[in-house]
Amino acid sequence: CGVIAAGNGQHAKAIEIFDRALSLDKGNPEYLGEQARSLVADRRPGPALELARQAAAAQPDDARVLSNLGTVLSHCGEPAEALPCFQRVCALYRERPADAPTVAEAWFNLGATLKFTGDFAGSEAAYEEAIALQPSLFKAHSALAQLRHQTDADNHIARLEALRGNVASASDQLHLGHALAKELEDTGDHSGSLAALAWGKSAQATTVKYDPASDQALFDALISAYGAATFRGDRPDCPSPEPIFIVGMPRTGTTLVERILGNHSQVFAAGELAGFPIETKRLSESPGGEVLDAATLTAALSLDPRALGDAYLDSTRPRTGHTAHFIDKLPLNFMYLGLIRRALPNAKLICLRRDPMDTCLSNYRQLFATNFPYYNYNLALLDCGRYYLGFDRLMAHWQRVLPGGVFEVQYESLVAAPETTARALLDYCELPWEDSVLSTRSDAAVATASAVQVRQGIYQSSVDRWKHYGDALAPLHALLLEGGAYR
Repeated sequence: CGVIAAGNGQHAKAIEIFDRALSLDKGNPEYLGEQARSLVADRRPGPALELARQAAAAQPDDARVLSNLGTVLSHCGEPAEALPCFQRVCALYRERPADAPTVAEAWFNLGATLKFTGDFAGSEAAYEEAIALQPSLFKAHSALAQLRHQTDADNHIARLEALRGNVASASDQLHLGHALAKELEDTGDHSGSLAALAWGKSAQATTVKYDPASDQALFDALISAYGAATFRGDRPDCPSPEPIFIVGMPRTGTTLVERILGNHSQVFAAGELAGFPIETKRLSESPGGEVLDAATLTAALSLDPRALGDAYLDSTRPRTGHTAHFIDKLPLNFMYLGLIRRALPNAKLICLRRDPMDTCLSNYRQLFATNFPYYNYNLALLDCGRYYLGFDRLMAHWQRVLPGGVFEVQYESLVAAPETTARALLDYCELPWEDSVLSTRSDAAVATASAVQVRQGIYQSSVDRWKHYGDALAPLHALLLEGGAYR
């Protein structure tokens, strides 16, 4: 009954039913895993992580149960703990074969987890296993293309081109287009890469019908609602100095800054946490299913700042609390900077900035999750430019109403002079210098789109990447110039 309820999206009801099942069979790892899965769906990752760990400790040996646990642990930001679950799933399927799509999905999950934990050779082998079982598993092709730099002598372009006729959905086309674009760019065909991206995104763009005016209205609402007067008053707030928020547009160096600060002995890198947006939505009780919208951000102004700050901190437990500080690297938190300052005035706020053209191109080149609507602007290159202008306008507003409250880091300065920038970062965070912050070696998992790049250390090859594309990016450049992105 609990599984049926969860399958119908009735997660609160499912949690109640799983509670009853566990009262009759305490410690059953299957029930614990299903309960944890429903808690993740109900946006309660802390309790979900505790139950998943309890279930994993029981050492279940059922492929479906282990796969479920691995998925929950991954969603809770613990790919290193998910890894043995997925490894055992694949081993079980070698012993007890199942249908090809099921086994291919298991190998795909293992490949993704190996990538996040830094085993790129193992990840590549796992993705190839998945593709051998299910050649049209397009998400495995796009993931495989990202693992390393492809060369003229060693690439998958011919295999990918041959799969164009097998595309059956907008999602398939999106994954295949991104895989082709990445490998064509690696081999020097920049015009072909842009063409593959345009083709890959076209069906998805038709499906979602993104309207750039909706995001511009959101930027306008934030600027209007969060004026300087918003931050005056004596309402009690949450005094914790634990959080360090790293924000900015995606693909601008947020993961690199997270790695630098996360190498410090007093800092734990918790990854991209959804806690602040979710607690804002929950406490504001605003209508609608969207977590991020103007109504929620406006209604949040009337919230008790202390209650919001405390709720956010609670949402990060048990992963946080064992170091003096933790990093929340959700890029979209740049929308919430005003609200974060009200609720957590002692939190550190760091925003990454990058050359506008490189920012827009890197966002266009990125394959974001198709079930996450807040990045739908990246389905068209000029929409990336329009979104950037809105982001730039909002960040200028935050600097006006929160003078000195947001520490901006320029990506180009970071890669050109990493120690100088790292020292400035530590000074801002009130942390003593440690040589470890510049180490390129770390065992910490990186469960973001930058999982491969950040392990390569600090490099400058992505600076001015847009210039490789020539006149094809001229319309974007004109849009950004007219919008005042270059000052």
